[in-house]
Amino acid sequence: MSTPSIDYLNRFCWMGSRLGLSRIKELMDRLGNPQDKLQFVHLAGTNGKGSTACFMSHILREAGYRTGLYTSPFIHTFHERMQVDGVAIPDDALDSIAAQIKEACASMDDHPTTFELVTAVALVWFAEMDCDIVVLETGMGGGLDATNVISTHLLSIITPIDMDHMEFLGDTIAKIATQKAGILKQGRPVVSARQRPEAEAVLRAAAEALHAPFEEVDLSLLSPISYSLHGQVFSFGDLHELRIQMLGQYQMENAALAITASRKLSALGFPITDEQIRRGLAESIWAGRFELCAEHPAVIVDGGHNAQGAMALAHNLARYFPAQKVVFVMGVLADKDLPAIVSPILPLAEQVYTITPDNPRAMDASALAEYLAEQGASADAAPDVQTAIDRARQTAGVDGVICYFGSLYSVGDARAALGLWPVA
Repeated sequence: MSTPSIDYLNRFCWMGSRLGLSRIKELMDRLGNPQDKLQFVHLAGTNGKGSTACFMSHILREAGYRTGLYTSPFIHTFHERMQVDGVAIPDDALDSIAAQIKEACASMDDHPTTFELVTAVALVWFAEMDCDIVVLETGMGGGLDATNVISTHLLSIITPIDMDHMEFLGDTIAKIATQKAGILKQGRPVVSARQRPEAEAVLRAAAEALHAPFEEVDLSLLSPISYSLHGQVFSFGDLHELRIQMLGQYQMENAALAITASRKLSALGFPITDEQIRRGLAESIWAGRFELCAEHPAVIVDGGHNAQGAMALAHNLARYFPAQKVVFVMGVLADKDLPAIVSPILPLAEQVYTITPDNPRAMDASALAEYLAEQGASADAAPDVQTAIDRARQTAGVDGVICYFGSLYSVGDARAALGLWPVA
């Protein structure tokens, strides 16, 4: 739903990415630097940020902390991007804060970008709500990301780093890792997912230079027990038979990262018990990440939009649906590495219906279908997600498998086409 506030924040003339902190620093200074009143857990990485942030926020809520959560992009409504204890920002608060920000920006020589404006709204609201801890997800990169306007934080979390946004972050894993490492702060602990060697080397060197204690999650402590289309059970170290609703091997790894970070927070003076960790994990739901949205036929909705995400998706489809071909619904942004996204998926595809995501950077559905046909796939363009889902259901039949993937910007449309709406 569009409102005057949302229209202002999303005004076309300042959409797009312009890395740098000068605009957001000036804006926050004009607003009284409300971020300085808050404590943060700051997350950067390529994949898994949203899921890990979700696990962290639920654990912190179970531990009794008033918890802010800032993520992007949204799935169904703009308001989802900023939540306090699972409740999205209400219209009246959004309108009031947007008016303050509009006034603060009026005399700025270099107007902030949309992402900077939205980040400012979130930080003001979290301060007004007197949050104990804010789980803050970067938008892109790290050091020059608008969320890095914060001057300090309790803890850095780095999720798996892979190739994405290369035009902004660099064309090698090491260059991208350098950007992600920019969120590290002097003397503040760092908890990292298992990384490629070249990314790990960059992160460890950055942490050492800042005298920031560095810990990589120990996945040798992770022991899967069982899994189904309705959840997973695993142990991690001395925590036995943990249950999560999210599907896929990587979600157990994201949960292990959140556990490691939670125990680090306990050591920093924010007590969290094992039972609170257990309950927080069990309550966590994150839409559009290998999410089972319907059955008969099974419909999986996944926001995978880069090489690492596509490989994880292919692995999980083979794991949950062995020996079954899949009917895909796919939409991508034109600036993505299309061959790397498509190659893991094509061997599994019975049919692909393509759509055009609702984003100015979207690749046209017909162009995508033509590319897929050149790669040997059976592919047809659809005018919208609802039509694509309907056609996919006819093709798959009641015993088949359907999977939407390729862009987070159409996950909301896919879920809505299946009758699903936001989950906190």
